[in-house]
Amino acid sequence: MSVPMISFEAGEARLDWIALTEALAAGHRGPRAEIGDTFLYRGGDTLLSRAAWIDGMGIAVKTATIFPGNDGRETPVVNGGVNLYSDADGTLEAIVDFHLVTKWKTAGDSLMAARRLARADSRRILIVGAGAVARSLREAYGAGFPGAEFMVWNRTNAAAAALAAEYPDTRMVIDLEEAVAEADIVTCATMST
Repeated sequence: MSVPMISFEAGEARLDWIALTEALAAGHRGPRAEIGDTFLYRGGDTLLSRAAWIDGMGIAVKTATIFPGNDGRETPVVNGGVNLYSDADGTLEAIVDFHLVTKWKTAGDSLMAARRLARADSRRILIVGAGAVARSLREAYGAGFPGAEFMVWNRTNAAAAALAAEYPDTRMVIDLEEAVAEADIVTCATMST
């Protein structure tokens, strides 16, 4: 039996931010998943796996590799895959590109919350951070709040300016405190605590 591989490109072509937030909300109303995490380390490298089983729906195992030494190479620091298994017999049903799940699930969860908790007339959105997740958030919030103006703050101005230049109605800000005071919504995409 051939197991389908869902690539980043194939998933991107079929996904929609608003439909995703509705699907995520429906998932939160369903049965709770049993979840288990495993972390393995080798020096600065990490292998982490999160398994989730929703009785009656299925099993997913998301595995990520984090290799900080890849920074500066043409290989991403974080890689991985998601295996989906049948709830009925445990057979492998699909393998999904890790980067697709990370992009859409991370930004989708944030947008789902904002669509339910923020004012519907929110028009000024601040993104804190300027990496890959910040780009996903800009796409998601752009779909969820059409016509909004976006601000980007990052610890390095160059990264914030680069992200802002990629999208319309997006500008870099230098003063974080001032930007937070101006924003209707603040979303963070940093590894900082």
